[in-house]
Amino acid sequence: MKNMHKKPWFGFTEDKVFGEVMSNKEFCKHVLQGILPELAIEDIYFPHKQEEINDPEHYDQKDVRLDILVEDYNHNLYNIEVQTTNTDDIARRMRYYAAKADQRYTLKKGSTYRNLKNVYIIFLCSFNLAEKKPIKSKYLTINSDNQTDVLQDGLTKIIINSNGIPSGNETKTLLNLVKLMKNLPISGDAYFDIAQNRIKEINSDEKWRDMIMDYETKLLEREQDAEERGLKRGIEKGINQGMQQGMQQGIQQGIQQGIQQGIEQGTKEGKKKEKLIGIKKLILALKDFGGNDQQILQRLEKDYGDSFSKEKLEKFLKES
Repeated sequence: MKNMHKKPWFGFTEDKVFGEVMSNKEFCKHVLQGILPELAIEDIYFPHKQEEINDPEHYDQKDVRLDILVEDYNHNLYNIEVQTTNTDDIARRMRYYAAKADQRYTLKKGSTYRNLKNVYIIFLCSFNLAEKKPIKSKYLTINSDNQTDVLQDGLTKIIINSNGIPSGNETKTLLNLVKLMKNLPISGDAYFDIAQNRIKEINSDEKWRDMIMDYETKLLEREQDAEERGLKRGIEKGINQGMQQGMQQGIQQGIQQGIQQGIEQGTKEGKKKEKLIGIKKLILALKDFGGNDQQILQRLEKDYGDSFSKEKLEKFLKES
């Protein structure tokens, strides 16, 4: 059980580490060129990390915080995101990020649509997908009746899956990037030497470690607040649905029963979602602390065995 007391390793895909490493101008350019070998990237401007895009005039719209935003000398715009959890919304998330980038950065007042910058939305995903995918998937806007007809809208979406299947067409740089995402050693590339050394420095620096822990704690608290609000909304929704059902029946007893059923249903749904989130977080935390699958499964059975079967818990562990 010694592994349970090891300090967690903050690798490349941890938000703060990712931002720090990718904000190195030369390394960022090297990675982009490896992902997009078809482009001749002459040079890039200094990357912006944790770039927040909001619209004060439309406060009800969802704000976004871009992990890395960078522009090259040909005024192509690149947004690079790291994604460690499968939220089942990557495609729509990429669409929204592209829209926000267009809103803020790609067209100045007085310019024509011909001046719209090319935008590349790149997601680096380190989680396991149920469906096996290649390491690199590139998406363009195409004519569904004629797939050779590509709409020249200037938008390219790319997903890099560190657990994907190699096609044989990956650049050496892209394969090294996958290794870095998986915390595997890399040799023979000076740029990745710099990245690996910086990651080691961060993990050896107590101030950096404290800052990362504080950041992750705040994220966790934000998620928990969101879960509590979701549970409250679920209960309120259930109450309203119950009242409506009862009123339609025109029976006071139906109203009371509907309210009670709504509360129970909303609470049940909220608690189930909270448990699933708790399971995922527990698995990731135990893996970070060096726990093996058997140890993690034993802990899951202890904490969640009353709610889920062993087969279901094994499935959660495999998916994570």
